[in-house]
Amino acid sequence: MRTEGKKMDAMETLEYLGWQFLCSGELLPSGTYQATVRYKAPPSDHIRTLVLDPEKFGSAQLALERAKELAMKWANDRSGDGRGDA
Repeated sequence: MRTEGKKMDAMETLEYLGWQFLCSGELLPSGTYQATVRYKAPPSDHIRTLVLDPEKFGSAQLALERAKELAMKWANDRSGDGRGDA
C-alpha cells in the first residue's frame, strides 16, 4: 500500500488517575495504523510499552483515540499501586 501523503504517526501525552501515558497511532508497513500505549515508569521515567492493539485503523487519529481509550481502561483496571493488581 502506498503511504505517500499519509501522516506517519500521531502521539499525545495523557495524564489519567496519576499515570502518565504516551498514546500513539503508529504507521505500519501495511499502510494501516496501530494503537500503542506506553507509560513513564517511576522513579526512573523509563518508557515501557503496555499495549500494542491488534486492531488496525485507517488513520493515525483513529488509532490515537483508541490508544487513549486503552490507556484509560488499563488505569481503571489497576488498583493504583503500579503492580497491575486489580
